[in-house]
Amino acid sequence: MPTMRCVSLLPLFTLFGLTACSGSGAPQNGGGGTTVTGGTGNPVGGTTSAGGSEIAGGTRDTGGVSAPAGTPDTGGVTVPGGTPDTGGVSAPGGTPDTGGVSAPGGVSAPGGTTITGGTSKTGGTTAAGGTKPGGTTATGGVTTSSSTAPAAGTTSTGGAVGGKGGSLAPGGTSGSAGKTASGGTGAAGGSAAGGSTGTTAPVGGGDTIPAGYPAPTAANYAICKSTVPVSGGSGSYCPGGGFGPACTECLFGGSTYNNTMTATADATSEAGNYAVTVTVGGAATDTSIYIGAESNRNLLALTTIPAGKTLEYAFAVNVRALEGQPDEANAAGGYPGLSLFFSGPTAPPVTAIGYALVAADTKPVMVYMASDSTECDQTSSAFGGWGQMFPAYFHAPVDIANYGDSGESSSSFYGNSKMWGAIKKAWVPGDWAIVQFGHNDKGVADTTVQANLTKYVNDAQAAKVNIILVSPPARAGSIPVGDQSSLHAISAQNAAAAANPPVPFIDLTALSTAWYNTLPDMTTLHSYKADHSDTTHTDMEGGYKLAGLVAKAIKDQNIGLAQYLR
Repeated sequence: MPTMRCVSLLPLFTLFGLTACSGSGAPQNGGGGTTVTGGTGNPVGGTTSAGGSEIAGGTRDTGGVSAPAGTPDTGGVTVPGGTPDTGGVSAPGGTPDTGGVSAPGGVSAPGGTTITGGTSKTGGTTAAGGTKPGGTTATGGVTTSSSTAPAAGTTSTGGAVGGKGGSLAPGGTSGSAGKTASGGTGAAGGSAAGGSTGTTAPVGGGDTIPAGYPAPTAANYAICKSTVPVSGGSGSYCPGGGFGPACTECLFGGSTYNNTMTATADATSEAGNYAVTVTVGGAATDTSIYIGAESNRNLLALTTIPAGKTLEYAFAVNVRALEGQPDEANAAGGYPGLSLFFSGPTAPPVTAIGYALVAADTKPVMVYMASDSTECDQTSSAFGGWGQMFPAYFHAPVDIANYGDSGESSSSFYGNSKMWGAIKKAWVPGDWAIVQFGHNDKGVADTTVQANLTKYVNDAQAAKVNIILVSPPARAGSIPVGDQSSLHAISAQNAAAAANPPVPFIDLTALSTAWYNTLPDMTTLHSYKADHSDTTHTDMEGGYKLAGLVAKAIKDQNIGLAQYLR
């Protein structure tokens, strides 16, 4: 169910919060901001604008990052589509970064896992026998079974910090992409120091299809359209997010949307969670395939299918009538019903597709995501939230329902019925919630943010839902990355530790800082950033790398979701 995509947006920073996508209206200028010149969509001289944070839409964030105490953010970058960009990292008059990250508890890059010198992992580390024997008791009361280790071991997602040219680009993929399975080894991920492209994509091993999932049929695949053009943004992307030049889209919805991008009643009836199976391969030569769904959501990173081999993959896909961000005026409705997308350097080797709304016997393991624009399902191919790329790290029956929304803070998301209210309405005991806030809480006391995050924890625990608190990805305005204390990682850490019982905490602020600091220069860092200039938002490959850091932390901490990692 792809969306109407925004093209080649500038990094969006506003006084009121993070955003990443603009509407179709006439451009507007933020007062006193940096004027964008040239045809590339990148601000002249970089992305430092006066005193701001992130996003468009006039939402909620009232503080600047480096502005003197109490100084309002008044500047902006002229953004196509009428969204003023009002924030940068290095605000005039602000406090300069002092280097390094003071991670919660005084720990710089938790666990000492800083990647040094750009060493690439070759396919991730295969855990002997899968996840730890005996199962894992997840905080919140869900105990994994003792036999949940995937066959042949689960490939570690540690390769996600590999070099450019990985998960999305033809010809190379990060080592974290797939399962080390029969006949295959994970691919070298390229150099984290810079930019060397992996030459071998991971060899696909297929999935174990959950019981009750529909059998793939050639008739379902026959409705797909294989002459879909690529779009702009920071690269030539197919619908669904993969690089081309070969793009195939499969639209299984039967309804239409009106000119205002509002879902019709019958389109709403096609929303829900779908069990999906896909048969690929059978070609005389090796072929590569990327699978996406809905609003540029990554289901399977670019994967090599060996010559003569036929494989099946299974996915659980959350479909909503309004794709992407749940409460943005510029969020497009997209196509009704289930939408799948296949791409690669040559015609994607798909032969059959199965799909059906889940039933009682195929209920997915739901993971609800609550966050801002750094994590959300972006509607522009120039941007990629890490939650948008997160599904590629899991096999069915895990189903990611991403309610992340641009500009939201720990308080605004909680009070919105389309966001936290919708999540609470949908979840059932045993489900999961991943909560990340901090970018749009600038100027708010750490204790206040901790109290806000505690509300999410209390709601989840009362509903017998498992919850993970994640601190925000770092803002990288320089290498080494400067002080990130405004992102409130300490608030998330303290809220997780104070819960009864304590809940898992993933310090993505420290993990992303450690990764960014392995990169040789800002040019390399910007190659992972939205429009190759944004200091806060990532493009789709950058989002995939951040998602890999979170997936690896889930594995390293032995959190209950680890059993479902690819």
